[in-house]
Amino acid sequence: MQGLNNLTKKQKCFAVTFLLGFLIKYNYLLIQIFNVPSFTGVIFKNLVFILFSVYFLFPMLKIKKGRIFLLLILSLFSLFFLANLWYNRYFGNYLSVVDMARSEAGGSSKVLFSHIINYWDLVFIVDLILLAAFLFKDKQGSISNQFGDRLPIKKSQKKPRVLAGVVIALLLIIQVFTTNLLLNNKTAPELYNRSTSGFVNVYGVIPLYLYELYESVYVDRSYAVKPETPPFLLADELDGEALIEEDSNIIVIQVESLDEKLLGYEHNERQLTPFLNELKEDSLYAENFYTKHVNGSFDADFSLLTSLYPVNRTDTFKNNDMTEFDSLARVLGKQGYETLAFHGNDKRFFNRHLAYPELGFDEFYSREDFSSADRVMEMEEGYLGINDYDFFKQSLDYLAEADSPFFAYFITVTSHTPFSFYPDDQTIEAYSDIEDQLLHDFFQSISFVDKSLEMFIEGLAEKGLKEDTLFVIYSDHDASIDTPEYSSSVDFKLDKNVKKPEHIPLLIKHPELEAGTIEKTGTITDLAPTILDIMGAETKPEGFIGSSLLKGEEAPVIFMHELPQVLYKDHLFVEQLGEFEKIGYLEDRREEKVELPTKEKDKVLDIMEYLRKKILVTERAQN
Repeated sequence: MQGLNNLTKKQKCFAVTFLLGFLIKYNYLLIQIFNVPSFTGVIFKNLVFILFSVYFLFPMLKIKKGRIFLLLILSLFSLFFLANLWYNRYFGNYLSVVDMARSEAGGSSKVLFSHIINYWDLVFIVDLILLAAFLFKDKQGSISNQFGDRLPIKKSQKKPRVLAGVVIALLLIIQVFTTNLLLNNKTAPELYNRSTSGFVNVYGVIPLYLYELYESVYVDRSYAVKPETPPFLLADELDGEALIEEDSNIIVIQVESLDEKLLGYEHNERQLTPFLNELKEDSLYAENFYTKHVNGSFDADFSLLTSLYPVNRTDTFKNNDMTEFDSLARVLGKQGYETLAFHGNDKRFFNRHLAYPELGFDEFYSREDFSSADRVMEMEEGYLGINDYDFFKQSLDYLAEADSPFFAYFITVTSHTPFSFYPDDQTIEAYSDIEDQLLHDFFQSISFVDKSLEMFIEGLAEKGLKEDTLFVIYSDHDASIDTPEYSSSVDFKLDKNVKKPEHIPLLIKHPELEAGTIEKTGTITDLAPTILDIMGAETKPEGFIGSSLLKGEEAPVIFMHELPQVLYKDHLFVEQLGEFEKIGYLEDRREEKVELPTKEKDKVLDIMEYLRKKILVTERAQN
């Protein structure tokens, strides 16, 4: 401690600011972002850093170069912290190596500053401002050895440092042993595969990223064994009673960022989605329907087409061999359907150009298949591709040429963040009083999408393709808007910092289907079995883990975030190393006492294990 006592008052202020700044952000990272299960490991890690700082970092403060070095280290850590904070705010997970490696970043900076960052984040750079101020106030030559090459270490200081090093090493060993014992004594690979939170709790943040890099480069997957489908999933059969005419066309539309709250929502007595509101009245409508938004928008594609839950830290369309998954497109193709996918963006976005053919699509129409010269709307293309109106209008010709029956899967783009991809001449005056630019643009873009959908359905009717078609309309995720005027979020009350389940609409329309309400809670994973059920299929593919929304009892809904979530009877649980903790509920279900039955817990754990192994065994060989 002698080195610390020899510091000037200003240097001590620098030391305290540095220490507090780092510990506040580091502990926030562990507790709020990684949701570590044991505080024992957190306490030990804090003690280790304090000792390391006092004996090995603070002596550097006696020279200006040392203070600059520590400011640089804290700045880099703060940048890493903020990246995780902002990613967690949007996706509910930490920023993994897989996420960093993704190249789909078009328009990301605009989205970041308009949609994710808030003013309160400035508190996390106050320490950097103070440290910089301390540096600028330094007077040249006021401290001996100000610009010296190296701070000399006195013999009297060596012994305390050696002793401190031994104590730090012992603390680290005790921390790893004790925390791991509290977490059921798992090996590092087991912890990594089952619980990143537990891995960080035991080994720390830096070892996590080092292990991720090791996994992505060096680990051989050839040992992985194909998992057996849990028996209770195989027993979930359909009844073979068709609800619609045989060989009806199927059109599935995945609308970008469409909140469930938007249907029926009005601003200044003007409906945001008048067409969808009218369509809803004539449709089967799912009241309790949620998305799969774990890694990105492609999770919705994956969930629909494979009837599986996406798993965090997996870029399935890029890293997995999609021919190894059962697929809705492939099932329908075997039944004589022409299978078509439509997306107005670049076909390589999220590696769809690789995934869709492997999933069984006969054709994939993307940005290059739509004409800018023939567009109706007066607006230039952006990084999102062609606007939804022209996208749907030109797609009508492709559908008119398709062989019947066909399965057509559409993904819209106009209402993608930052919501500014709509024609200026299509703006609606009723929204002009909205001061928040993000919300204003969101309402404008959603209204434009609604108009585009109306044109598309009317165009299908003109071509004689509406009456014998099953329509399924849902969203990839909500808009993640949170303003005093409007919020996308469901009214969940939570005790932990986890991403709330995203409530989205689901409309199922066919002339022979009676309009009504689906009360069963479900997700996009359940859509493929529901479509097959409506068509009269007797069985669903072995690999489908979803269940038809039209039959069966309420069952737990799983979200495979880094800290897996389970939604059951409107109550939210998280799973950590085989244990379930209730952390929240829908506001109007406050008084209900709901617990996960033991039988359901076992099923959930079996499904999670099956999914992790399924993703692992189907990874492509890395060159």
